[in-house]
Amino acid sequence: MIIKSPYVTEKVTGMIDSDNTLEFLVSMQSTKPEIKKALEELYDVEVLSVRTMITSRGEKKAIVKLAGEGSANELATRLGLL
Repeated sequence: MIIKSPYVTEKVTGMIDSDNTLEFLVSMQSTKPEIKKALEELYDVEVLSVRTMITSRGEKKAIVKLAGEGSANELATRLGLL
């Protein structure tokens, strides 16, 4: 399992509207191309870029920029985040 769950904070909800970006907790072994492919297949969206980081808690987080105006907002609504 590559995608574990969406990661939602107050900062992320601001990024959804301003940057068309979402964050997800992902498997530590996953690569950027694997994350991109998994998101595109799982949620039927077009991913422009994937950035990853390891949190201080030892979890891997993916910051995903989506193509299309408002697509992050639409996906967040479908996931029940907004």
